[in-house]
Amino acid sequence: MRRWLQTVIGLAAGRCFAFAERLGYRPATRLIPSFMPPVALRLANMLRAGEYDRVRYTLSRLHPESLFVVLEAMLDGLDGMESSDRWLERLWQWYRTNREVYAMTALIQGLLRHARLCQSSGRRQAESLDALEEAERLLDKAIERQPDNADLLSLRLVTARGLAMPLSEHWKRFRALLLVAPEHYRGHREMLENLKPGAAGSHDAMFRLARARAASLPITHPLRTLPVLAHLAVCETVIPAGAHDDSASWFRQPAVVEEIVGIWQSLRDTLAEQGTAQADELLNHLAAALYLCGCFELATEALAHIDGRCSAAPWRLLCRSAKERHNPGWVVDRIKAEIAANSSVVTQ
Repeated sequence: MRRWLQTVIGLAAGRCFAFAERLGYRPATRLIPSFMPPVALRLANMLRAGEYDRVRYTLSRLHPESLFVVLEAMLDGLDGMESSDRWLERLWQWYRTNREVYAMTALIQGLLRHARLCQSSGRRQAESLDALEEAERLLDKAIERQPDNADLLSLRLVTARGLAMPLSEHWKRFRALLLVAPEHYRGHREMLENLKPGAAGSHDAMFRLARARAASLPITHPLRTLPVLAHLAVCETVIPAGAHDDSASWFRQPAVVEEIVGIWQSLRDTLAEQGTAQADELLNHLAAALYLCGCFELATEALAHIDGRCSAAPWRLLCRSAKERHNPGWVVDRIKAEIAANSSVVTQ
């Protein structure tokens, strides 16, 4: 009952803040919108119209490495049009009509999203589990056909986490991914999630993975940020929500400061030059970590590269009010103001 009431209050507050934003009351820092290529909305409309041959043909024209991202964007578009129950049924209809690889891949990604949505509602756990089990079954079939498909192999890490498989199975799946794509970004992120204390691992396991994988890669590789992500995960999984002093205490340990500053210095130029969604995401994480370390000048550098935009993560970890939880852009505005005030005090 209490969780239900909190959900209702949260939804009401969110609608109030959304209305205020439509009236112009919004942070100076804008949230980076989800990537939505035009083809994704076209695919969503084709699927809703039952034009499965056109969907398959359009997907076949994409570069294989963009398939996962475009399908995720298609699901984003469908989310804005109808309930996940409805679009999931459409994906099933397509798959039953033609059990080929594109229909199977789209259905797998749809099942995983539906499972996540059911789980977040707090009231449809059995349905979430059913979706995860179906996704696992279909992944086995898909990987039989495409054993070297790194995106599918990384999704097996998601089902391993959702189905609470033993830690040995997580490692088995991660090693299978490394054999195919040793620098697969999403796969490393998923394995880090799997090693959080609330999943199948521990802090020690999480940091061992992050540091070992980072050390095996070139000094300018984006995955060198894995230890930073592990430190931020400590805030998320251990430090109570709102305990900002505890977060700062963790990050201001000398060894933590040294590690994060070293990573920033090695990656700063590379990330600033890339201009990709991945680089923007990592700049956000580095800016938050540097701020928590008390390295305000370096945090300002990272924020300057973000250029007035932010991703929701990791700033949600630093929210102090309902307004900030609704739009983490307010968090970045507050942090910029704090840094500016601190700088003016220092110079006086």
